[in-house]
Amino acid sequence: MQTVTSFQASAVPPEQLSGIVADYLALDRARIFRRLLVIRCGLLALGAGFASVLLHRVSPVAPWFTCAMFLVPPVWAWIAELRLAHRLSRRLDGIDGIVTDKIVPTDSDATR
Repeated sequence: MQTVTSFQASAVPPEQLSGIVADYLALDRARIFRRLLVIRCGLLALGAGFASVLLHRVSPVAPWFTCAMFLVPPVWAWIAELRLAHRLSRRLDGIDGIVTDKIVPTDSDATR
């Protein structure tokens, strides 16, 4: 489900509007970066886990530590994304006449 927020651009001063757009773009970049990190670091963590199963001479703590270290960057990116989303929502709360709609995808949208 996606959320679309709209407002009259003429009701907002230009410097505030440019700040809102900059915050939105930063949030979008953070989301993309987090998704890439989850995929790549998750695969590396799985590979490290499987490698530790194949190498019996490794202590039991080493594979858990390695997998945890590969999962730290996506968690860090997720926290940064939450902070950016909070900053954008605080900036949007100060605007009068804001309209927020939730878009629910239908079955026909999923087949495209």
